[in-house]
Order: sequence, then structure tokens, then C-alpha cells
Amino acid sequence: MKRRRRLMLAMAVAVALGATTIPAGAHVARGGDPPELVVGDGVAGKSSAAQTSATLGHNDDAHSANTSLLFNSATGVVNSDMAYWGRRGYVGNYSGFQIYDLSTPASPTRLVDYICFGPQNDPIVWKNKLLFLAVDRTLEGPECGSEAVADDDPTGWEGVRIFDVSHPRRPRLIKGVYTDCGAHTITMYPKSQDELLLYVSSYPLRPGPTCGPDTGPPAGNHPLHRKISVISVPVDAPQRARVIAQPRIRYPGDPDNKFDPAEHGLDPAFGLNPLTACHDISVFVELKLAAAACAEQAQLWRIGANGIPQTRDPVWVFDDSTDTDGPGGGDVAVDFWHSATFSWDGEVINFIDESFGSGCPPVTPIGPFDPEAEPNSDTGRMFFVDTDTGEKLSHFMIPNREPDDPIPYCSAHLGNVVHSRGKDLLVNAWYRGGVDVIDFTDPTKPKEIAWYDRINGDNWSAYWYEGPSLPGRTLTLYATDGVHDPITGAGFEVFRVRRDVDEVPLRHLNPQTQEHLLE
Repeated sequence: MKRRRRLMLAMAVAVALGATTIPAGAHVARGGDPPELVVGDGVAGKSSAAQTSATLGHNDDAHSANTSLLFNSATGVVNSDMAYWGRRGYVGNYSGFQIYDLSTPASPTRLVDYICFGPQNDPIVWKNKLLFLAVDRTLEGPECGSEAVADDDPTGWEGVRIFDVSHPRRPRLIKGVYTDCGAHTITMYPKSQDELLLYVSSYPLRPGPTCGPDTGPPAGNHPLHRKISVISVPVDAPQRARVIAQPRIRYPGDPDNKFDPAEHGLDPAFGLNPLTACHDISVFVELKLAAAACAEQAQLWRIGANGIPQTRDPVWVFDDSTDTDGPGGGDVAVDFWHSATFSWDGEVINFIDESFGSGCPPVTPIGPFDPEAEPNSDTGRMFFVDTDTGEKLSHFMIPNREPDDPIPYCSAHLGNVVHSRGKDLLVNAWYRGGVDVIDFTDPTKPKEIAWYDRINGDNWSAYWYEGPSLPGRTLTLYATDGVHDPITGAGFEVFRVRRDVDEVPLRHLNPQTQEHLLE
């Protein structure tokens, strides 16, 4: 059991650090005909393998009767996040990004496979003109083709790349904006039609050229980081994008005002640094609110008239640091506040805990590090929280659908809420636990109503998006698969869920930027 737990911890650390075994600039055959493979130095060619549609049959995979896998296209590398505008889908991976035509959701057409190494390459898109990618790995420079260098290389680069994707088969790098500790995730706040703000979440688990306990202070930065970065992007002059603010992060009420990986079973031998920072932020534009998953705490911020989040004075903070009855009981604890999403009426926030533990459901030894300690806390759950009060309404965990898995593990990761009336439905991805739909119309009693768990599946993100839609009374879901073992990953996936839901289609979706309030 301890050997398996150490393996899962090592895998979690590798993903948290943006690590990859694929060398920078290497090309892994992706599939696709006729879409072009474009290497970031401008060299174009054809991909050699064929993209696959419904290659993973129902006879092989566990799933609910109302859920079908329609399409998948593997990449062979770590697959990350997604964004959508109109009929186009943007899919990130550690080696670059892909653009799909989603006009026929059951069989998307890939327009380009663009090679530009830079974990995590989480995408944000604006009007099919600008694409932003989060890079959380120190590279030689922002140019595509740049190799990875030492984390704390003083001449290295990490941050946000900006591309012109007006011609989707021929993306063009405009510039890279350096940010301290890189960019683990990015969130768009559209301040106006003329100016976009990007909230950059990053942290010094590993050092960077200007962050961490040794390289941070000489650059004027706190050893624990204690900030996010805000980039201003003039829409008509994106080459002038720059960091305009660095709002401070703190953990009100926390005894030591920091997240310490060693207190969550992560061996100090891994060399991970404590931090005070955020992992991901979701905004609700009309409400001028930001839900921030900040490692040690979940926080709610107001967004000022200038578009800058008021991080120094959270509306409320929420944490669940103690499991009072131990593994298997009714209480739970949190390893690492990872992500958040609002219900479309703004009344409930779903916060997710990424477990550093083992098992499915996962358990973690929380407390002072002891290599012999047994897990004492249930972790890896999702939480439903009242937006007005910060009160916990419930938590949710999937059952173990693969009891014979040789490395049992599952944890909530990334999802969004279906834009619909009458019901609140959350689509979510689970590390090694598949994709599902959770009905939280009664947020005190969430229940799973659809799911698909591919053999050896390992999903990073899963989202509802319509946009183009499948025929009939269905939900259209997109997902990425292949994180801890990307070689076996299914890559970009499309699912159909048969369900009678009063959906309200969206013209675009950056999942961490919610617009179009439904009251």
C-alpha cells in the first residue's frame, strides 16, 4: 500500500510541476487528414496517423446507459484544457495545441496540430482571433521550439504566449508575456470589447527565474509568492500586452498563512516549496465575482470597476482541513484547493479538491510529515458552497468503478455547469475516474446521473458546450484524456448524454469565464 501511495504521490507531483517526458520540440504522431501539423517555427507538414472515431467501444468501457463515446483523437502527450468559440474548439496539450471545427460534434474536423512545447498550455480564446496559452515551465524563451532549461535559470522564460489564430490552419505567435512563477492557469476577464484582462495563477512549488525561496527575494518577490498577476491585452494591439497589477494573496485565519506540501503526505525529498498563492480562478462577469481555488483556502473576491480582483479583502474564505472521523467516515478534508465554477444563477459555487493521496475514494495522511504515517483523511472530493455565505452545502465523491485497478486512485479535477433552466447539472472530469454529470439542483444532495469511465482513462477536463449541438434530447460533452500515462490516453473526446434538459446554447465558452447569467 505504501509503495502504491508513493507512486501516486510522484505522479501527482509530476503533473503539479508541469513535468513531461516528451522532449521540447519533439513530434509525436497525432493523426489527422487533411489537417496540417504545424511546428512552431513555421514548418508545415501532414500528420501521419489517422484520427479515430468511436474506437473505444461500449463493450470495453464502463458507462451509464445514457452516455456514449462518439469520438476520440489521441495525442501521445499530456492533454490539458479546452476553450470554444462558435464552431471552433481549442484543445491544449503539453506539446502545443489543436484547433477543431465542431460543426458536426460527433465527428470534429481537426484544422491544425500546432507544435509549441510549454506545459500546461491551458488555452483561452477571444473571437477566434486571439489565443492565449499558460506556460508553467522555464524555457529558453517564449518562441516555439524553445527547450526546457533549469527551473531557476536566470535567463529563462515562463508565462503567457499570445497567438493570432485568425487563420486557424496557420496560427502565428505574437509575443510572450513573462510572469513570476510562470502561468499554471489563466482566466480571462473581458473588461471591455477593447481590453482583456488575464488573471494568472502561479506558485513556487518549484523555483522559477524570479520566484521561490532563493530566486524570489533578489527579484523583489516574496519567498511564498503571495500574489497573482494581471495582464492587460489591448484587443487591437496584443503586441502591447503587459503585466499591470500583482494583487496580493493571503490566507485569512490560517495559522501560518501558507500551504505546506509536507503536511499533505508529500515527502520533503521531492523538493517542493511552501507557498501562499492560487491554483485557479473562475469569474462570473455580470456578478463581478471571482471564485479562487488557492491551495490552502477557497476564497470569493469582488472584482473592482478597474477589473482587478480585490484579493486583500475576500468576501469569505472556506477550508475543510480536518477529517474528524478518519477514512471511510462521513467527514472529509481538503488536500489542495484546485478549481471552481459557479452555477449559472450564481447562487452556488462548486470547489474541487485535488487529492495527493491514494485509493478510490482517495485518502491522505494530513499533518506533520511522517514517512510511516497511514492516511488519516478522506480527500479528493468536490464541494458545493453557498455563494452568499460561504457555507458548505455538501460534498460529493464518485464510487470506485475499477476495483481491480492495480494503482487505485481517483480525484475530482475540472468541469463546468450546463447552461440550462430548471436544473443545475455539473459536468466533471476525474483523474482515473472518467467523465460524469452530477445533478445538484438540490445542492445539499448532489447525485450522479450519467458517467463514462474508459478503461485506463485519466481525464483532465470535461465540459458541456453547445455551440453546435448533437440532434435530439442530448447533452454534448467534450473532454481530454491522458495525464499520468499519456501514451495510453484517448486525447480529445466527444460524449453524448441522452437527457431531457432545457439548455440555453452559448456562442462561446472559456470555462473559467462565465457570462450570460440565468435567473
